[in-house]
Amino acid sequence: MVAYKALYREWRPKSFQEVIGQDHVSVTLQNAVVSGRVAHAYLFCGPRGTGKTSSAKVLAKALNCESGPTSEPCNCCELCMGITNGTSLDVIEIDAASNRGIDEIRDLREKVKFAPSEGRYKVYIIDEVHMLTTEAFNALLKTLEEPPSQVVFILATTEPHKIPATILSRVQRFDFKRISIADIVGRLNDVAAELGGEVDGDALLLIARKAEGGMRDALSLLDQCYKMGERLDVNRVVSVLGSLSEEEIFSLAGKLLEGDSLGVLSLFDQLLIEGKDLSQILRELTEHLRNLLVLKTAGKAEGLVYASAEFLPKLIDQSAKVSIHKLIHLITLFVKTDGELRYSTQPRITLEVALISGSSAEPGDQALPGREPGKIEAVRSHKPSPAPVAPRPEAKVREVPKVETAGESRKDSVGLSMDRVQAEWKKVLDQVKRVKIGTYAFLVEGQPISLNGDLLTLRFKERNAFHRDKVDQPDNKKVVEQAIFSVLGYPLGIKCIIGGEAVNQAESEEDLISKTYEIFGQDLVEVKE
Repeated sequence: MVAYKALYREWRPKSFQEVIGQDHVSVTLQNAVVSGRVAHAYLFCGPRGTGKTSSAKVLAKALNCESGPTSEPCNCCELCMGITNGTSLDVIEIDAASNRGIDEIRDLREKVKFAPSEGRYKVYIIDEVHMLTTEAFNALLKTLEEPPSQVVFILATTEPHKIPATILSRVQRFDFKRISIADIVGRLNDVAAELGGEVDGDALLLIARKAEGGMRDALSLLDQCYKMGERLDVNRVVSVLGSLSEEEIFSLAGKLLEGDSLGVLSLFDQLLIEGKDLSQILRELTEHLRNLLVLKTAGKAEGLVYASAEFLPKLIDQSAKVSIHKLIHLITLFVKTDGELRYSTQPRITLEVALISGSSAEPGDQALPGREPGKIEAVRSHKPSPAPVAPRPEAKVREVPKVETAGESRKDSVGLSMDRVQAEWKKVLDQVKRVKIGTYAFLVEGQPISLNGDLLTLRFKERNAFHRDKVDQPDNKKVVEQAIFSVLGYPLGIKCIIGGEAVNQAESEEDLISKTYEIFGQDLVEVKE
């Protein structure tokens, strides 16, 4: 009995023409082979399942094919078939994730000196090369600097930023793109036609969207969903993937947006009973909210992840009933919750709390940092102004205003005490650090010293005048004001001064009154004309 071969292996590209969605890479490599300008080392980087390793093997065949070097391998000669089957002695595949040490690279350096056994070139394909240790990279660098003339290195990675600059400077880099939904659907159609049986276009469209630009993932999903002799439709795909149906996702999102906390929890419980995964529910709900946000802001359905043509009209209708601020708030909340689920000992409760919190928020609610920094000025400008004070009639007896006794804090016109500002200033600093660490580096040198109305004065030492000037810049000032609003709940502006400058007028007046009390006491003073 012949062992079953997975679709992604069966349909792996065997020529440059079969590499879907990477023409910019294929054409350049073909020209290099035909012109005899093949580099000694290449770096193929990009998302998983986009054809990096497949292109590497096709290049190896093009270089070693009996009818080559050629722009397209014949895939019929012994050399081509040996590379396709993984039995060629001249094409060595190394998984850097499990062979990441210096000993493996030293072994490679010793073997690379030997001439090819069968073909023209020895080709080393190092997959997930970013996993190599620093010592291994250094050892590999020596070989890349002076490689034998008949050796080609092809390094493949999903994380090129982790590769040392010394390596990057010695390779030709090719960036593989995510494959478009249309290209994936076209390939899936070819595979489905070869397999036989009825397949709905909407089912292939849903698979292509779930694959997120990876052909290998798309073929794996089709492999899971396909069953000989049965029709492949959207319901089958939803069932196999453990996804939420359109009806379930619209119902859950609808109750959330309507503020129906009880309904949200009830439906959530039902989904768990049906065997749906917690993380899957959260991801699909967040993805649905993202669809609503894109539709609400862009006004078009391009780039949305949905299954059928009937989905879009319902999406448009639901998006019309919710504000952009509400959607941003919910997406921010659920993205944060998704990270918390990984470490939570009570993941169900964690998600239930997030659902209740999201359904309880009013459509206009927007907790910072979602609020735009510029909105603070708008909040401040709409703050009711204090009523004008009528001039006092002249009197023979004047009462000196009472100042606070020790331990009290003067409160400004918005009802915020200076004690609270100073007590929670570290939280403000932490919030600024999370949003913009550069602003934090300047702000940390200042200290809040006085509060007058909705203006908070920050004092910097004379040696930190540069930091004061940086915090005073409009973009940094907005970040600080936003953080203050987020922590304290009051829309305050800030004024930055140097230690030698005069402090807030209200504070000076208060000091003067306190000194007056020390000299004359707090009794009424009779004023005689």
